[in-house]
Parts: sequence; structure tokens; C-alpha cells
Amino acid sequence: MGIVITVLTSSAAIADEPPHPFGGRMYNTVENGWLTYECMPPEAGVLACDFVQTRIRQKLSASDAAKRLAKETQGWPEALAKEMKTTPERLYESGDWKGLCDMAQQGLSALNGSSSTEEMRKAVSRMSRVARGDLAAQMGAMGQACKTRTLDGMKRFMALGIDIEQRTCQIGTNSFKQTFKAVYASDGTFKSWNVADTTPNGDCGIINLSRFVPVPEKPGEKPYFWQYIARKVITNPESTTLLMQCKDLDEREYLYDWKKQNISLQCDYIEDGF
Repeated sequence: MGIVITVLTSSAAIADEPPHPFGGRMYNTVENGWLTYECMPPEAGVLACDFVQTRIRQKLSASDAAKRLAKETQGWPEALAKEMKTTPERLYESGDWKGLCDMAQQGLSALNGSSSTEEMRKAVSRMSRVARGDLAAQMGAMGQACKTRTLDGMKRFMALGIDIEQRTCQIGTNSFKQTFKAVYASDGTFKSWNVADTTPNGDCGIINLSRFVPVPEKPGEKPYFWQYIARKVITNPESTTLLMQCKDLDEREYLYDWKKQNISLQCDYIEDGF
């Protein structure tokens, strides 16, 4: 999937004020994504900026896919029978199993143009060549499981579904605002715009240490480009949030550069998700 992105630059401030970014786009050098930002001229020494963060990620990695398949098929047929509220001996007579077999038959019929419902025919007609091939493989595997009354086809059906997730890319956006204050070296030279509020926040005591750093074309010149360095520090790692432990939160430093970063992912499917 090719992504063409236009780079916007910032301009320097005038008079004796420190230079500051106006707006543009910077690219994540650690992960796939970018930041679009717009800043107002500083007031009372404070720079206010609006951000939109865009992130692109593969839904499931190859290593996670192998673990997922092993976990979901662990203990079969007993575990599967329990999930279908039956016994291993009556697994192929259960309503859930018959429902899967009906689904496989309907899917194959739709692909052959003989679907019993208009909705199914329309859904298949909108599919890409890749999606139709994936559906045919999945329904064929499930159909074989129903025909032979064995779990080999069922495992193949699940493996194909997990493979689709590996080829699915999630694109998400996140909007936020930040205010910054100018930071100077001991000799009075301007260094960066750092997040103004460094008070620990929330149960985890998160401190935001993000900053804008000027990138002059030549030493001593006014900056025409900027880098944004995103970083958070956890001051209360032993605490917990609703979803996870504070010690597991990300404290890595993320450099966003004005130079475009190429994105190389296999995306047969795209869905929203951050």
C-alpha cells in the first residue's frame, strides 16, 4: 500500500522572540504514523498547539498469530465441545456445529452466484479478488470439516481467519492539545519548546516530557524545520489503571522528524483502530 504525504514546513518567528513552529507534519521514526500540528504564535511565553496523531499498524504479528492458533485450538475436541455446550461424542450433532456448516454452505453458494439472499449476493459482489479468495478458502475448509466430521478442516478454517488478521492494517487517529514553554541553555541560547505542565497526572503519576526541537539547515541559522520528541515518564509504577498496571505503560521516546518516512506493510484489509 503506497502512501504519498506532503511535507509542510514551519517558519521562524520575528524580532527577539525565540523561533517557534507554526504547523506542518512530522513522521514517526519508531512506528508507522505521523503527527499533523498547528501552533498559534506564543502569548505570555506560552506556545499552544493542536495535534492530530495518525497511526498505522498491523493487526496481528506473525509471532502472535502462531500463539493465537495454538491457544484457541488447545484441548480440542473437549474444549471445543464445552464451548459449544455439548460433549465430544455429540460435537458434530450440536446446533453450533450445524450453524457453522450452514454458514460454509451459504458462503460457497454466494461465491458461485447462487446465494439464497440478495444481501449475501451484494456483499460478495463488493468484495475484492483477494477477499473473495479468502472467503472461498475459509468456507471450503469449514465445508470439508463438515463433510468429513473431523476437526482438521476446522483448524484450517481458524488458521485462515488468523492469517487474514495478519494482513489487516489498522489506521487510527487521536487529537490532543499541548502547551509549551521556551527552554534556554546556560548561555542564553534557545534550545527547545518543552511541555509547560510537568505535574504528575493520574494514578500512574505520568509526567509529559515532550518537546519541539529546532532543526536549522546550518548551525546558527533560524530553523525552518522542527522535530517533535514524545516521551512520558511513570512516577508511580506500582499503581494500576482500569486496563493495565502502570509499570507496563510505554516510556519509550518517540522521535517525529520532518523528513518523510516510508511505510511498508502488507495491507489486504484496512480497518479503523488505534
